[in-house]
Amino acid sequence: MAERRIDPEDGLSYTFEELLAYYKGTYKKGAIKTYWENTCTAVKSNAKAKAKAKAKAKAKAKAKADKRQRRAAVVVDPYSSGKYLLIELQRRKVPIIAVRSSTKLSQQFLRAHKDNSKFWVKLFEFEDFAGVPELAKALQDLPFEIAGVFGGSEPGVELADRLAEALDVHTRNPVELLECRKDKAEMQEALRRAGVPAAEQFKSGDLDALLQWAKNRNQWPLVVKPTGGAGSDGVYFCKTLEDLKVAHQNNIGAVNATGQVNSQLACQEFLDGDEYIVDTVSYEGKHLLVACWVYKKRKGLPWDEKAIVSESNELLPPTGEKVDILVDYVFKVLDVTGVRFGPCHTEVMFTKRGPILVEVNARMHGLQGPRLIELATGISKAAYTADAVMFRGSLFHKLYQEGRPGRYLYPQLKQCMQLVLLSDVTGYLKASIKEGIEALQLPSIVEILPAVQPGGFINRTRDLPTSAGTVLFVHESMDQIRADIGKIRDLEQSGKLYEVSEMPPSESVDIPLARSRAATLDSADASVGGRARLDSMEKADQLWAEMNVTPAK
Repeated sequence: MAERRIDPEDGLSYTFEELLAYYKGTYKKGAIKTYWENTCTAVKSNAKAKAKAKAKAKAKAKAKADKRQRRAAVVVDPYSSGKYLLIELQRRKVPIIAVRSSTKLSQQFLRAHKDNSKFWVKLFEFEDFAGVPELAKALQDLPFEIAGVFGGSEPGVELADRLAEALDVHTRNPVELLECRKDKAEMQEALRRAGVPAAEQFKSGDLDALLQWAKNRNQWPLVVKPTGGAGSDGVYFCKTLEDLKVAHQNNIGAVNATGQVNSQLACQEFLDGDEYIVDTVSYEGKHLLVACWVYKKRKGLPWDEKAIVSESNELLPPTGEKVDILVDYVFKVLDVTGVRFGPCHTEVMFTKRGPILVEVNARMHGLQGPRLIELATGISKAAYTADAVMFRGSLFHKLYQEGRPGRYLYPQLKQCMQLVLLSDVTGYLKASIKEGIEALQLPSIVEILPAVQPGGFINRTRDLPTSAGTVLFVHESMDQIRADIGKIRDLEQSGKLYEVSEMPPSESVDIPLARSRAATLDSADASVGGRARLDSMEKADQLWAEMNVTPAK
């Protein structure tokens, strides 16, 4: 008699042929076999029970078949790199239901909402509902089976987790550990409780309490950030009590990129060392490393000796002395913070005492991250994510080293680097940055992303918001990438890439307020706190959107 195994989705037993018949057309035979062998569990029962189970299985299989075409995905805030998730789900012919968590998101997300609307079959505005239960009921009333819930970008992660819980989706992360994943102070405390190295910190919304803690500690600098912010939003590098006051003044009561009002700040020790990004995907509490990156920072520029600029971001090989230590640490962080299913983008500083968490982001790598990972390794992070959350981890099971020594090592088919463009001038841009770089005809460039268009106002670069843009490189040879980067730096130094005029091209052009504030940093009267903001390269499009928006008159 044919062996029967239990499909964990419905808890019923099937033969391999029955399972194969159901999933035919959705997965390849090899993936179904892997799912049968690694995920479905064997069952033993008497003949009567077997006959009863077989009858139930046939009825259930028929019901499943009737519903097969109605499996759908919910994507909350499908913006930034969430665009690649939309593309992946569309490629797999999955109906997409979009949920927008707030209409008060940043300009970057609001613009992407319109651009990405062609992907979804239905949109829900969370603000139209009394809460998560009411929205979950509306989703359940649709003619679809909700098979997966995704956080499409940072603002949507919390709501996605709560919806997945309300809808009882199997591939969900525990909401009881949600604070550990979204609160930048709580994630550190969770690590400390679990005996995993963490940053020293203090959390409060009260300025006097923050100042007293910093004064008693008397070790500078400090990193100050909103506990519920997104990425580098509102993060300050404070060298004095005055800097801390500026960070508090600019953050508390302000609406952050996720549409929430900042009420508390985390004061954390400054982690001195190299910064790394560890991209992972998880299934049932097991983890795969899918990409590891290192930032290269430049301390001091000819026009600003105090500036600290992240000037590049490089994909590393999947193994090595530091990478292996980082991966072991990050896998522990994922366990502590409850990342059981789906993607995570973890920022870590490698200090003298080893890796220390900067923050956990239970989402995909931002911006073009998923695409770069695909170009360099052959598999997009969007593909890993869709597989783990909605397609039973068939790809995950194929790659995971179950019962084998070591861990999965992603193939580094090509070298990859992201470069930040550095402007040494201030004024109105005369010519296209993109066209200027394209004229060099550099073979390793895959995309040029200028921060300012002709006629726009450009600042001297001293941080990411005032950078001139980024350039993405993918090539078989790192020597070729470095040679191409050298030619771009030469063009910058020649003064030909950023030709500016003191006057705008027409009197109707205004300097956006954010760029006007940045321009004041050239003044000797610039405030100390004004130089303190820190930013992450993956937030470039959001930051530039803020810098380029001129309020309506």
